[in-house]
Amino acid sequence: MTPSPMAALTGVDAPPFRLPGSHFAVALLFLVLGALGLVWISPDLAAGAFLSPRVAGVTHLFTLGWITTSIMGALYQLLPVALEREVRWPRVAQGTLLLYAPGLLLFVAGVAGGSREWILPGAVLLAAGVLTFALNLAATLRAAPRRDLTWRALALADGFLVVTVVLGVALALNLQRDFMGAHRLLALPVHLHVALVGWVLLVMVGVAQRLLPMFLLSHGADERPGRWAVGLLALGAGLLVALHHAPGPVVRLVPAPLMLAGVGAFLLQARGFYRHRRRPSLDPGMRSAAAALAVVGLAAALGTLQAVTGFGRPLLATAYVALLVLGITLFVAALYYKIVPFLVWYHRFAPRAGKGPVPMVAELYHSGWAGAAGLLLAGGGVTSAAGIALGTAPVVRAGASAFLAGAVVLAAQMAALSRRIPS
Repeated sequence: MTPSPMAALTGVDAPPFRLPGSHFAVALLFLVLGALGLVWISPDLAAGAFLSPRVAGVTHLFTLGWITTSIMGALYQLLPVALEREVRWPRVAQGTLLLYAPGLLLFVAGVAGGSREWILPGAVLLAAGVLTFALNLAATLRAAPRRDLTWRALALADGFLVVTVVLGVALALNLQRDFMGAHRLLALPVHLHVALVGWVLLVMVGVAQRLLPMFLLSHGADERPGRWAVGLLALGAGLLVALHHAPGPVVRLVPAPLMLAGVGAFLLQARGFYRHRRRPSLDPGMRSAAAALAVVGLAAALGTLQAVTGFGRPLLATAYVALLVLGITLFVAALYYKIVPFLVWYHRFAPRAGKGPVPMVAELYHSGWAGAAGLLLAGGGVTSAAGIALGTAPVVRAGASAFLAGAVVLAAQMAALSRRIPS
């Protein structure tokens, strides 16, 4: 039987609110900075300049700053229930953020701002923080008594996170010494896809296997597509690492189809959860999650076109990556509207339940503004990607501006939520 959201998010071994809460606060800051950066780099994106240092810096604000920091916070909250084991070293988990966040700021400032003396110190701090998190997660997984699909997805993702860091540090060193030469053009897309597919999408599949049925009150969906998604994504990302020095057609004909098929299986699994839901109407969070999955599907279609025709079209390649990153960004934002209100209610209002009037979880935020945030994020992301594909900077900037507005609304609502206390 699918557990209630409250039981699944707030088990007896749940961490103090400050652990996931601090990660969510920092992640929201990175989201707004990334959205501002998206407006800033609109001309570079419209020119297909995916190798631009400014583009690389802003991309890391989304992938490492927003998405990965959010994953960290969410896993610290979910692991005790999902795997029946709390994070192995809670104090280390809090300290990880103190390494990771300043390191990312230094690294991004160095890359995007051209201050090369900041790149290596930032990369060292960033790598230390991420590897510490990966070690903590590995120790937690090792001690977990339950080893289901979620466990396998997180274990595989943790391994790919380490590979992502190794490739990232190598690319950071290359900015200082240029030892890769032309091979940088191979290493960069491998690093990006191992991060997005091997790390982020595997976590998404594993977590969605638990959270989507719970939030949708979904029962009876076939869960085999989820198992296929984990296997195909992991196999594709693994082969990409192993074969990245092979000729272009090999990469296009082997790892790329596997990863795309894995995305397709994940979307099929999510569709099954939505079709078998008991709630006829969707709340803002679940509507945004559905929109995010549609955007990820569009990105997969564009990626399929790239795999078939080759990767020699910078505008299409840039649009594909932008659509994938922004689609994942929207999916993470959608889950904020489910997870954060539950945590605030549990820690602030649950102790007063039965002693006096308390608001319902859905009453802690304004659903209209939540819907507006999802619409702005989804519409802005798709518009930006369309502008990139067309090579039209004003369209990219308009979409980026809408996306920024959605990020600001989301951050403002989460900030207001965090201040809610019983009257």
